[in-house]
Amino acid sequence: MAETILYDKNEQIVTITLNRPEALNAINRQLKQEFIDAVLQFDQDDDARVAIVTGSGRAFCAGRDLKERTSDNAAGVQARASDSLGSESLSMFPRIWKPVIAAVNGYAMAGGWAIAQMCDLRLAADDAKLGITESRWSLLPPFAAHLARLIPMANVLELVFTAEPITAQRACEIGFVNKVVPKDRLMDEALDLARRMVRNAPLSLRMFKELAYRGQEMGEREIAALTRALYDQLLVSEDAKEGPQAFAEKRAPQWQGR
Repeated sequence: MAETILYDKNEQIVTITLNRPEALNAINRQLKQEFIDAVLQFDQDDDARVAIVTGSGRAFCAGRDLKERTSDNAAGVQARASDSLGSESLSMFPRIWKPVIAAVNGYAMAGGWAIAQMCDLRLAADDAKLGITESRWSLLPPFAAHLARLIPMANVLELVFTAEPITAQRACEIGFVNKVVPKDRLMDEALDLARRMVRNAPLSLRMFKELAYRGQEMGEREIAALTRALYDQLLVSEDAKEGPQAFAEKRAPQWQGR
């Protein structure tokens, strides 16, 4: 059985590629499991600092494999909410405190939008199309309930109610995509962004990501307590000593991630 996820590591940067180009990288059971395994592999590798998620061929991800769903229906297999990547895995990336970049090429529909949403930063090729299309097929986009934390609610409702794709430029205008780049420069731009992130202290990035995501669910006092706890943890690390030392010696820091 061919791999549906390709995993590559170079210069402390991991590239996770959805690899079902013949199906526009649609999410079947195999791809879903291999994708989760790849994310966990990245998370558990102490030398891996930043991940890039992208798709092979002409799509990022077309969403749930509805042909597989049709076969399941014909076989009498009852679908459950947990079958959807977006429903059970919304918290998968926030629980991983390392930075993740989505490099959106081509179509990012339904579950493909969900995967991009799970990432922290999003670059999109100038010809990319993104959409939340579940209502066309009498399905529910559970990830969209959290999308209003990123973009205005009116835009969320328009995306869900119309089920119509938008351009990469429009996705950038509403604040979902960080930057639109030429199609042939997408991975170069993503790698450049990842390298700029790798230069910085990994613990600082991870701890701020944790603070930013967890803080969305907290009140002011809870956020203050979490900030103190994380900062105290950071200040006793080896890297917290290395940073000021490197500054004093006018050299680049040698981060250890501990």
